[in-house]
Amino acid sequence: MPDIFKLTLIVLASLIPGILWIRFFHIKDRFEREPVRMLLRAFIMGALAVGLAAVVETPFTSWVLPDAPVLSQLFAAFVVIGLGEEFFKALAVYLAAFRSSEFDEEMDGIIYGITVGIGFSVVENILYSLAFGLSVAPVRALIASLAHACFSGIFGVYCGRAKFSDKPSTELAKGLAYAAVSHGLYDYLLISRIGSPLAAIALVVVLYFVLQYYLRRALAQSPFR
Repeated sequence: MPDIFKLTLIVLASLIPGILWIRFFHIKDRFEREPVRMLLRAFIMGALAVGLAAVVETPFTSWVLPDAPVLSQLFAAFVVIGLGEEFFKALAVYLAAFRSSEFDEEMDGIIYGITVGIGFSVVENILYSLAFGLSVAPVRALIASLAHACFSGIFGVYCGRAKFSDKPSTELAKGLAYAAVSHGLYDYLLISRIGSPLAAIALVVVLYFVLQYYLRRALAQSPFR
């Protein structure tokens, strides 16, 4: 298979599911949907965040191996990956949308958070597919993309609150903490191989339903309903 053809397939296998995930969540914002240009901006910022995260994570590559010491695995999962990636995704949400006039209800924080997470996951999925083959693309497009959407979506819940709060820093810190812990637990389950990969998938399912709860609540509180 020509390299350019293989690369095109990998990009499409990562990008198309990402777009579908964004569409899936975007239509849940029934009353005042965010403009495509803002979603594209958030998506691109999320994609760019991968580069920053890679710089932080590279020195700790050996810490995520199955035979690494437990404390190293915990630090890598919760601090390097969990906190590191969620910090850069949170920064992406802030730079892409937080100060925009389009961000005018709490629901918007969730939608922008999800979109940044999907942008991050699309680039990450491309890199994994290049490293391990096209066969990993479908699973990552389903599970890893939803996981990143949930982590960043949870941050988005608190980002939405921060936008209209007297103490925005506190809300943003809470959102980052919850996102980082969720992400760290997901990665630790995969790194340590405790149980089976089904444990990490189960966590993603739980986080998905948590995110659905916050989406319904944000809709019920929307000033545009």
